[in-house]
Amino acid sequence: MKVIDSPAGVARLIGDVAAEPSLVYEYFTNEDRIVRWWAEQATTDIRLDGEYELAWPSQGTRLLGSYVVVDPGVRLAFTWAFAHEPTNPSTVDIQFSPIAGGTELTIEHSHGDDPDERQGYIDGWKFFIGRLRDALAEDPDAGSPGAE
Repeated sequence: MKVIDSPAGVARLIGDVAAEPSLVYEYFTNEDRIVRWWAEQATTDIRLDGEYELAWPSQGTRLLGSYVVVDPGVRLAFTWAFAHEPTNPSTVDIQFSPIAGGTELTIEHSHGDDPDERQGYIDGWKFFIGRLRDALAEDPDAGSPGAE
């Protein structure tokens, strides 16, 4: 993932993953796929205004939010708030664009003006997208993008 120029208050990253957009989208929305790379536990209600909860019980952490854009395989946007910091949630907006060899992900994560907060989001997304790539590499459904 590469950090690209973004407006104040937004961390914008872009990078490629080796799977079709529809499958990559499932890794952000399907509970069984989410736990392969992101959270230890996941509950999702994938619809406009549907809620999600991602949990890491081993760390005592819960991430909560609701979906504000649901466009399967194209775009997903959701609010983001840790249970211990429920006020002033941020927003994550993810674009899934088909490219040769897979999907280009564009992630925009809104935040306050705190540069440390911005860097935390950047570091977190880089780490977890690395884990996503590893999970996709092990998934037989990923196959070769574009292959029948």
